[in-house]
Amino acid sequence: MTEVKLSIIILDYLKSKRVCENVESIYAQKVDFPFEVIIVDNSCNPLNAEKLMTLKKFPGVKIHINERNLGYIRAYNLGVKHSHGEYLLILNPDIVMRDPHTLQKLVRQIEHHPKIGVLGPKQINDGDGSTAMTVRRFPKFTLQVARRTFLRRLPLIRDWVAHDECRDLNYNLTQPVDWLQSSFWITRRALWDQLGGLNPSYFLFMSDPDYCWKCWKAGYEVIYYPEVSVYADGIRCSSGGFKALFNKWTMRQHVVDSLKYRLGHFLKPNPRILYFKNR
Repeated sequence: MTEVKLSIIILDYLKSKRVCENVESIYAQKVDFPFEVIIVDNSCNPLNAEKLMTLKKFPGVKIHINERNLGYIRAYNLGVKHSHGEYLLILNPDIVMRDPHTLQKLVRQIEHHPKIGVLGPKQINDGDGSTAMTVRRFPKFTLQVARRTFLRRLPLIRDWVAHDECRDLNYNLTQPVDWLQSSFWITRRALWDQLGGLNPSYFLFMSDPDYCWKCWKAGYEVIYYPEVSVYADGIRCSSGGFKALFNKWTMRQHVVDSLKYRLGHFLKPNPRILYFKNR
């Protein structure tokens, strides 16, 4: 059996059309290594599943149709469990790769830099061509609440929120960052296994800052790499203000997962700062 270099894990929830577009862009990639695509479906919808099954025409595609919604974290962990690659690409279905050398460039970058634990490209919003803010500083629960209320308009809090959201970041520079949104990132299987994958105590959110926190603590770097760009629809399920807490289940789950994250990291020093301090 040919050794797989890259396993691409895609989680679907009622986005089979976007998943199909995504997979087509993957198989248009020009790479010199074998890869596989693992699709995990949380939709619990027969028509959605039927559409996904058409992707079996591509070699190396495996499809897992879940009988119930396992949530974001457990579903991705399941996908990785059924994969074999040396590197893992966690990929949201709304991402499309238009440069045919995207995967080759990313795999080459992580291969040539053994201290990289998580690597993510620049993301461009398809609607207006703006750069998606996929980089964040490690979360502070009070600021996560403040950004969804009138408080974010107060001068001091507005500055704190902007800092937390990395609005001061130069998105054109390759650089180490606290954490990257897991809509598109590559990590090492060895590191994934060492860290135990995504933390299953979360359901939908906060597993990406948690994983990146552990990555830094384990002596690996989280790198934003804008030499490569991918394209997304720009829609975030955590978007919305204070009113959304009452009418969006995803927003309420964001609060629950954020509290879990805060309790798990309360008063712990930033591991990225410690990493560079101890070098």
